[in-house]
Amino acid sequence: MAYPKISIIWLNHNSMKILPLVLQSLESIANLDYPSDRFELIVVDNGSTDGSFERVREFLEKRTGLRKKIIRLGKNLGFAGGNNMGFRVRDRESKYVVLVNNDCIVFDHGVKLYVEVLESFPYLGAAQGVVLKLGARDIDSRGIYLSDLLIPFGFPKSSKEILSGKVFLCSAVEGTFPIFRVDALVKAFNDERVFDELLYGFGEDVFTSILLWKAGYKTAFITKAVARHRRGATWSPPMESFLSTRNYLAMTQMFSEKHKQTLRTLLLIRIALVNMLRKNTKMRGKYMLRGLADSQRLLKKLTQRYNELELPQQMPLIRIPIKRAVIGTAARRALQAYAEQAIIRNLEKWVIGRI
Repeated sequence: MAYPKISIIWLNHNSMKILPLVLQSLESIANLDYPSDRFELIVVDNGSTDGSFERVREFLEKRTGLRKKIIRLGKNLGFAGGNNMGFRVRDRESKYVVLVNNDCIVFDHGVKLYVEVLESFPYLGAAQGVVLKLGARDIDSRGIYLSDLLIPFGFPKSSKEILSGKVFLCSAVEGTFPIFRVDALVKAFNDERVFDELLYGFGEDVFTSILLWKAGYKTAFITKAVARHRRGATWSPPMESFLSTRNYLAMTQMFSEKHKQTLRTLLLIRIALVNMLRKNTKMRGKYMLRGLADSQRLLKKLTQRYNELELPQQMPLIRIPIKRAVIGTAARRALQAYAEQAIIRNLEKWVIGRI
């Protein structure tokens, strides 16, 4: 096949503490099994002050034959804002854009596999494969399935289909290593964006996926390993707790029914209080409560931009009965088990092909 042009966006921020991993990530992109004249690497530095930008630039300058653009921002615009800056300077002939976290090592076949899948299914706006944990025999991320409580659940690791080579529809792709169709993003946002900057980081991938479904596209999970990732290498636990709580609660209030919003709020409050009672997670609990308080401010800004939205009914969605949701506020493992069984029961209707 004639491979289309693609742009790969790689974001950096104060990564000196994991510099060997960061350089390994860049090396994996340079060694991709994809025609070198058909992809470009866009490196966006999010206002680094620890010297990592200079080391990254030095490394890239030695790589001849790699089409690259290097952008240095004056301040940290977050995961959303940084990737958006990269998107806006992409080659205008790029049909797809791929995001790679700077703590993610891409397998040489990963990008080619992504492109082949999206070329085969023109209704897909985004896709992702199986991302393995770095240094461990486990799965780091996979396709996301949303509940009507806006709780994201991953494709069940226990499923025999997890590495089967099949392609399944999913609710959303995760931001570690996804591919997006450029035209689909532009249509979904009616703008030059990959993510909404208001979300900064965490949940921005789910929000974009919902907008893609509303724009008439679908998202897919490819059950084949494509990369390895060291989760938690770039975000501090308190900031992760704040952003994930704030963003997901604001989205719950945008997309869910009133009683579902209340249950979701109660669940998050319970988790925050439990964390505060534990010595090693007390700070995480405090930041979760801050996120709960700040979610209303974010909700107001999002509704001003998008108005009130509903979850697209055509997207894979896990319906959680009220009784189950109430139990879930006290027993999260029971809720997880229920959701995973619901996903497994529906996989046959969500499969769209095999690679």
